[in-house]
Amino acid sequence: WYVFNISLYIRTFVPLTPAETRIVETLQQRRVERPSRLAQRLKLSTKTVQRALAKVEHFTSINGNGAYVTLKDIARFDEHGLWTHRKVCFSKHGNLRETLTALVERSPKGCTLQELEAQVQTRVHNHVGQLIRDRELTRCSLRRYAVYLSCDDRRQARQWKARQQDIRPPSVSHTSPPTVSVPPGLHAVTVIRVLVRRLEAPEASVASVARWLQAREVAVGAEQIRQILDFYGLKKTTR
Repeated sequence: WYVFNISLYIRTFVPLTPAETRIVETLQQRRVERPSRLAQRLKLSTKTVQRALAKVEHFTSINGNGAYVTLKDIARFDEHGLWTHRKVCFSKHGNLRETLTALVERSPKGCTLQELEAQVQTRVHNHVGQLIRDRELTRCSLRRYAVYLSCDDRRQARQWKARQQDIRPPSVSHTSPPTVSVPPGLHAVTVIRVLVRRLEAPEASVASVARWLQAREVAVGAEQIRQILDFYGLKKTTR
């Protein structure tokens, strides 16, 4: 609260110096730019650019490692709260993590990884994985791909129903092909890795299986492994 009000005070009452005015005017002309490039172009220090930006309302890009900025009155956000200029994407929702959460929550049928990446113009696999682990989003598998959904039970149910309605049976057949069920919120590839390891080391504890997989960059915990085993009715056994 204190930091926010200090920032608001600076933007409202502290005037721009002549150098800072040049920075803002240059950014208005260029629309989107790196702060380091602004400093280089105007032969100023990066800290001077940062001080100028602190006095005006601006956005930082959610792709390109957050290396670009634009002014608030330049951005023209679409219905999803996104604005892209020369492949640099900005969001009125906040940073990339906050944006992904907002996009999924507001989507009537959830989002796939490919749909999210197309909107924000960057890879998001690690980010959505962390959001799943933090229980800010949930994930279900539909045929060959994962769908990211709201954690709110009612909204999640509506999204899942709408997403399933997108699936149409082939015109040559009146029956849908069989699908493989996986535990809710888990990716099919993760489930397969757990089951394969279970076959390789049936006597191993859940904790040791989790550690073995995590060491091989499989994001799964002991509780998720128990969920998988319970889902398929599997129990610890010996060779």
